[in-house]
Amino acid sequence: LIPAVLLLLVGGGVLWAKQAKAKSEAKRIAELSPVKPARGVLIMKTQATGNIEPENRVLVTPSVSGRAEQVLFTEGQDMTKGQVMAWISSSERTALMDSLKMQASTPAERKMVEEAYNLTPVVAPISGMVVKRAVEPGQSVSAAKELAVISDRLIVKTYVDETDIGSVKEGQRANFYLDAFPKDKHEGRVLAISHESTLKDGVIVYEVKILPSRHIPVLRSGMTADVLVITGSKNNVLTIPKKAVKYRDGDALVSAKTSPAAKLAEKTITVGATDENSIEVLSGLADTDIVYYSTGIARERTSISVSN
Repeated sequence: LIPAVLLLLVGGGVLWAKQAKAKSEAKRIAELSPVKPARGVLIMKTQATGNIEPENRVLVTPSVSGRAEQVLFTEGQDMTKGQVMAWISSSERTALMDSLKMQASTPAERKMVEEAYNLTPVVAPISGMVVKRAVEPGQSVSAAKELAVISDRLIVKTYVDETDIGSVKEGQRANFYLDAFPKDKHEGRVLAISHESTLKDGVIVYEVKILPSRHIPVLRSGMTADVLVITGSKNNVLTIPKKAVKYRDGDALVSAKTSPAAKLAEKTITVGATDENSIEVLSGLADTDIVYYSTGIARERTSISVSN
């Protein structure tokens, strides 16, 4: 009788343990998000952060020292090359005119000084927008200090890692988002790629200039932008959410089922290009598999998007 009871207890314990394990596994799977791999067009991009800067930033300085008598421009105003921006009274003319004001001078004397010492014009050296005004009427000026800064056009200046620069070419399309207006997508093209490298935060990078495709009224020098340069595309690419991939000892792993009734198991996969949401699967996963995931992983520089 006792052995039979013991056998019953042991058998019941094993059964209970199996049921508890099955419940625990079912609960764990219920907390995961299932997703099927998607197949479609893979658009590859290189991601970087940049700043809005003038392509050509020209300082406007007077040819003589003296006083600004008239200032004919405002910040943000478009100027044409050769357009008069200000009139400057030279130091000699200023001294004589101020002296005449202090004395009981006649109109004839003032006219003689004005004819002998004409006002000196300051003209725009290039066509563009005034991005800085640094003078007011009556202010003393000198050839060593700028009255204004003119930019011919604003561009996005960014830096691309040396591991990605090989896929970036002049003329490629690019999208960028301003931190000040994160929901607005803007388009542009790669204008130029530097031939000389720069060391930033211990990483070798190359300067890349992006020219906006159209005039953007809200664009201001100094703004920060997130840039995505479109470097190529692939057809019939298999992708899964990037969060579904785990890394262990250099291997990429996913938790997957071959069918809804199958047991959840880890699979080793080979991955390719990624973006902040998706990752390319080169091998190790079938289109019919079901992937389960819950936690996220770090972002990477290159990016993709999939359309069916």
